Amino acid sequence: MRHGRARNAALSLFGLIALAGAAPAYQSFLGKAKKFGARDCLFCHEHADGGEGWNERGQWLIDEKARRTAEKIDVEWLADYKPAGDDKDKEEKPNPPSP
Repeated sequence: MRHGRARNAALSLFGLIALAGAAPAYQSFLGKAKKFGARDCLFCHEHADGGEGWNERGQWLIDEKARRTAEKIDVEWLADYKPAGDDKDKEEKPNPPSP
């Protein structure tokens, strides 16, 4: 019986470590994205807990990864992200006077 408890405890501990290991990796994404305005996972994801399902920004990062043939996403790419319909970089031209 003693070996059974020790084995179960070891397996439980291993499972907790395995599950906890993924969270900090993605939390580092959030930490790095804060300088771009991120407050939570919804900055790039459709769900508050992250995971699959990305909003426009998250999909852009996935597309950038493919375009750059990168092995993994680099949050610093967000410096180049321009939301759809964001015309801040376009110079506003005055309307011509009407005749």
